[in-house]
Amino acid sequence: MVYIIKKNVKGEIYYYVNHSVRLGDRVKTVSYYLGKGPFTPSEIEFLVKEKSQMILLEAEFLKIFSKKLEYEEHILPTSFINIIERLKEINRIMAPFNKSYFEKFEENLRLRYVHGSTAIEGNTISLRDAQLILEEDTPAGSTLREMYEILNYNELFKSLRSYGGDITLKFILMIHQILMRNIDDENAGTLRNIDISISGSDYDPTPFPVLEDELNNLIEWYKEKKLTMFPVELACHFHQKFVEIHPFIDGNGRVSRELLNFILLRNNYPRLVIPFERRGVYLRCIDIGNSGELTPFIIFISGLLIEDSFRPVDTFFKQLKEKIKEEKYSSDISKELDNTMSDYKEILEIIRGMEGRIENLNLNELRKGKWK
Repeated sequence: MVYIIKKNVKGEIYYYVNHSVRLGDRVKTVSYYLGKGPFTPSEIEFLVKEKSQMILLEAEFLKIFSKKLEYEEHILPTSFINIIERLKEINRIMAPFNKSYFEKFEENLRLRYVHGSTAIEGNTISLRDAQLILEEDTPAGSTLREMYEILNYNELFKSLRSYGGDITLKFILMIHQILMRNIDDENAGTLRNIDISISGSDYDPTPFPVLEDELNNLIEWYKEKKLTMFPVELACHFHQKFVEIHPFIDGNGRVSRELLNFILLRNNYPRLVIPFERRGVYLRCIDIGNSGELTPFIIFISGLLIEDSFRPVDTFFKQLKEKIKEEKYSSDISKELDNTMSDYKEILEIIRGMEGRIENLNLNELRKGKWK
């Protein structure tokens, strides 16, 4: 909360607006000079309103750049995680200043997410037709099944917006029931009652008599690990374990990707899109994960977040820098922001250089230069 400070210097009254921010075990006061009085109450109210947004923004930056890694469990290098966390927070605090852009960007993410998630499973509807279905309920595509695979996401997003709970078995079944509506109503929202095999994979999913027990074990694991594990890695582990259980006759992939995004969104990350063009890499990561090695999948998902979901940070970087200079923020903030963007570019270059070499995705690839 901001507050007014008045200083009397040789009979002259000078006004400041202050805000105290806690940075770890210390408190820092951010102060802005408003001018020399006297001011009327309405003038003070106007000046405080004008400066409050920027002083609170500076406080947010100070908290971001002073934050230390808090996760006890992680595979990625600490420095890599810190950059992802900074990008997440910068992305979050920039949104109110570019509301229209962020709303359109989120809308585009949702569209591309739905198109990618269904295309991975074989849906042939184009991105443009998927947009028409989601926005206008316009029939399109070669079959009714393909249309409902897209259209059902409207109902799912509506249900998720009003959902205040966490991951439970009932929640998982609800997601499946909505996504499979008008596609396989007989099995929608119910666990399979037969054993199955996965085409093209040597991995055998969980036998059907113990599906509910295994899902409940996974949910309990999630409840425990969400307190200690880096959220991006938590989402990856949950996705992988869920796919290995493969609890439904059909729709496992779509539900697993929805649960992955649920965990990311609950931890203030933007939505993650796995585009059809990355289908081969995505499926290969899952295959490797079946053997217990999740590092390639974690690197792959982290790369998508950095490359795509955090794009607004890159888009508005120059604008943000100009605003910081205009408001005469601490030079430390400008320097830290420059360092963050430099690291962001370097990570992005490393990730892109690893594309197409999925078997070689390992921590050594990330520990080049400053990532050692």
